[in-house]
Amino acid sequence: MPNENLQQLGEGLKPNLPSGEDLKKKAGSAAIMGTIGIIASLFKNAFKPPKKLKALPKGLVLLGTKYRSGISAIDIASKIIERKKEIGIDIGPLPSGGKNIDLQMEVIRIEEIVDALLTNAVIELEIPPGTQLTASGGNAGGPIQVVGATTQLIGCKGIIR
Repeated sequence: MPNENLQQLGEGLKPNLPSGEDLKKKAGSAAIMGTIGIIASLFKNAFKPPKKLKALPKGLVLLGTKYRSGISAIDIASKIIERKKEIGIDIGPLPSGGKNIDLQMEVIRIEEIVDALLTNAVIELEIPPGTQLTASGGNAGGPIQVVGATTQLIGCKGIIR
């Protein structure tokens, strides 16, 4: 009698486990949902707007432009090819002895990007109202000093070199 009671008690304590087929279905749908989640996050991250850059300190732009050489497609392509070599991508001729078309394509790609930037890009600058300004000059009446501020938004345009 005590054994029967223990056996009945044990029967009541057995967990209700799913069958093998149920586990396969759940695992399959979990894998699909995981894959869909990864793809969704890739799309979400692909279309994020770029983070806003911090403004450079005053004067640094003028100082920095004196020491910049400008954009060079050959320099950019050379650095990309060097980086390919760093990660183990073969940059030599093909085993057949033919030219490495991938390297030629890299140079063409960068040349086209740089050409598009140099010929089509426009830099826009806005000077906000209230920007302090000073001017000096002169005429037959003597020297003239002007101190003031801009009263409206001033727009400027430039090009990339």
